[in-house]
Amino acid sequence: MPKLVYHPKRDIPIAVRTLKTFSPKEISQWILNRFNKKVTPEAITMWFKRHPEIYQQLRAEIVEQEKPKVEIEPSIFQNGTFEQLESVKEWINQMKDRDLDDEVIRDRISGLKRICKGQFPKWGIDLVEEGLWTYKHPDRLSLDDARELIRILKDKGVDTYDLRMILRDFLSSKGIDIKPIMGGKSKSYGKYAQLYVERDVLNKMFEWIKQQNEIVYYVDLFMFKTGTRISATLNIDARDIDFYDDHVEVHVFDKGRRSLYPKREFRGRIIEGKEWVKYVTDPELIKFFSERKEGKIFNVDINEVNRINKEAIKIFAPDVLKNYGDVNQNHFWRHMFAQHMLRITNWNYGVVAYLGGWTVQALQESYGMPTNEQLKAWGLSELPKL
Repeated sequence: MPKLVYHPKRDIPIAVRTLKTFSPKEISQWILNRFNKKVTPEAITMWFKRHPEIYQQLRAEIVEQEKPKVEIEPSIFQNGTFEQLESVKEWINQMKDRDLDDEVIRDRISGLKRICKGQFPKWGIDLVEEGLWTYKHPDRLSLDDARELIRILKDKGVDTYDLRMILRDFLSSKGIDIKPIMGGKSKSYGKYAQLYVERDVLNKMFEWIKQQNEIVYYVDLFMFKTGTRISATLNIDARDIDFYDDHVEVHVFDKGRRSLYPKREFRGRIIEGKEWVKYVTDPELIKFFSERKEGKIFNVDINEVNRINKEAIKIFAPDVLKNYGDVNQNHFWRHMFAQHMLRITNWNYGVVAYLGGWTVQALQESYGMPTNEQLKAWGLSELPKL
């Protein structure tokens, strides 16, 4: 019996029609089973991008076959079901492979969910209620759907930049040609531009937190002073700290693809994840570190940290919950590091990105830019030095 030979242009469409899915992972497995040939999911995604006309034809066929099942149950948006849907799960995996922050991934999933529901509470818009939209299943969300949504929202005067970013990334993960929605200008301010709490209020929060639990106080102080995530903070070991005359350097390990940052030995213990060095100059923190000679630096349960920080924000910064209800109570301190350091450094994105572990672009997209009035004032103060 002659050996079956794999031909992408013939066999990828056959796989799609057979499996009734565009999932690169499932198609890759189908090819392996049928032809004993290993083709990576990434190669499948790139093939779809190179052949948009075939993709659109296949999509039209599959959607037509699925029409009797198009009725969407609201339950898919509840209790974590949305994240388990085939296309969303694949998108999440691709974002993780690109080493995106957990917070960025969560925000994009929330944004996609709002798109599929046609509900945008921030703008007081419910397109389903207005009869302009129907619930969309992400597995069947198309380029035409994206273009229609953008047109509707633009007619309402809404800035569609963030939604375009989400749609481009999600549709691209499904192998859809996204050139028709590549336009759109960036906003001056990012989505967390207004997530700012004055320093005197933060000081009151710290005083209250210290009264509740002193270890939680030091956890929060470290996150605020360094911009470190909670998971990396609670994993710090005494061996991760280097003392110098005027500062302390803390090696933290978090995030990153396992293929890039595999398990390895670091100073006598096994660590995993990307390494960041955090610089500490706060005398109180340095004294606290010097008294910890071995083991975990912060011996506290994360549930206790969650509880206390949630209560602190509720008491001292209720507007944060009102305007950013989905902000993580511990990640709040990383936001505060970024906001206050940007102001301290006159919006020196390079310095703040380096210290906190962002890219300059990510920092700008999250926290925006200073006003033209601020830029003018700084410019006039600096020009005489030239």
